[in-house]
Amino acid sequence: MTYFGKLLIFLNLIFSVVTGALIVFVFTTRANWVGAYNDAKAKAEQAEKAYKSELTSHQNDLKQRDSTVTALNSQLSALQGQLDAAREETARARQQAAEIEKNNLAANTAQGKVQAELNQIKGEREAIIKEKEQLRQMIVKIQKELDEWREKAVLADLQAKNLQQKNERLLREVETLTVRVRELETSGTVSAGTGGGGPGVSITSPLPKSAPPGVQGKVTDIGRTGTGLAQIDIGSDSGLSVGNVLTVFKGEVFKGDLMLTGVSAKAAVGKFTPARRGATIAVGDSVITSFSGTPQ
Repeated sequence: MTYFGKLLIFLNLIFSVVTGALIVFVFTTRANWVGAYNDAKAKAEQAEKAYKSELTSHQNDLKQRDSTVTALNSQLSALQGQLDAAREETARARQQAAEIEKNNLAANTAQGKVQAELNQIKGEREAIIKEKEQLRQMIVKIQKELDEWREKAVLADLQAKNLQQKNERLLREVETLTVRVRELETSGTVSAGTGGGGPGVSITSPLPKSAPPGVQGKVTDIGRTGTGLAQIDIGSDSGLSVGNVLTVFKGEVFKGDLMLTGVSAKAAVGKFTPARRGATIAVGDSVITSFSGTPQ
């Protein structure tokens, strides 16, 4: 056998071995591939199930995200509205704060003016208190003087009553003498004049007619200040005549005398003579004739 034949047999042997190895390798590979395929299929199925599950979960997450986004958008819109409202409220608050500050400035100015006025009023009040104290001292002094004058008035009143009693007694005596003189004139014993040369009582100029005692009335009107004229509500119907003198009083206070200058049936007018300085006649005062009925 030649070298070439040996080489071919050797190559054929190597090829057979390689072919056998390849056949074994292919069989082994095929067997491994089936197992790997089945394993990969199972993994693929598991992966598909996991994918589907993950997809469903992801879709749910997307839906939840969309819902959350919608809710967040709503909250964002609400917050934006609140923010706008807060900004408007802040602007109003700033404006109000500016107005309040302006009002505070005006109030401070007004408070300063009020404080100045209060200080002025306080000073005036202190002056008034001082003046009041002075007036109180003057009142006390006047009260003392008034008490002294009251005592003097009481004494004067007592003296006046005594004088009045004496006057009434004298009036009664004059009345008696007047009646006696008229009787004498009637009988022709006494002439128009007196032996002393002074003016006397005659038939042509008789004394005023005596007013009835105890006739009382009221002052209804008074004349202008300073005239002393007054009108009363009783007249000739009550027995009054010109020249009668009536006593003017108010309550228990004696004011003066009213001598009648004009008399009508229901009224009379007279001239008021005050009993003391400052005494005045007024509407509503009472008047009364002399209790003795004799004109003064």
